[in-house]
Amino acid sequence: MNGRLHGRLSELRPVPRLADYRLSKPAEDKLDEILERSEEEFGELTRERYALLLTTAMVDIAEVPKRQGVKWVSCLRQRIGVYHIELSRDHVEDTAERIQEPRHSLVFRIAQDGIVDVLGFVHDRQLRRRAVRQIVKQNQVAL
Repeated sequence: MNGRLHGRLSELRPVPRLADYRLSKPAEDKLDEILERSEEEFGELTRERYALLLTTAMVDIAEVPKRQGVKWVSCLRQRIGVYHIELSRDHVEDTAERIQEPRHSLVFRIAQDGIVDVLGFVHDRQLRRRAVRQIVKQNQVAL
């Protein structure tokens, strides 16, 4: 996927800045799950706002993968970045659309072609190390 969400999410307003990134199938599935749960618990407007924040975070990472706030870990012989989406809140232009307490981190790697591969998402309540390892394993199978 090149910098845009697909399917049901395509109806959302696009993020004005675009940068290339790829969303793996496991990440795509998790994103759908996150947004469905967000809508169930908090309503459609919150789902749309959370989708905007998640998209903004993916674009931010695609533009500057080695940005401040990324925590780098070694997992299964790969260098993996973990970026809390809260760090992209201020990049959502309309302050009324900002999520107050985002709960997810973006898990990614920089591919050999230089494009960011978004591998998955980790909720704050998950054990980060275990969740990242599971995400990396899922993506080895998916590729």
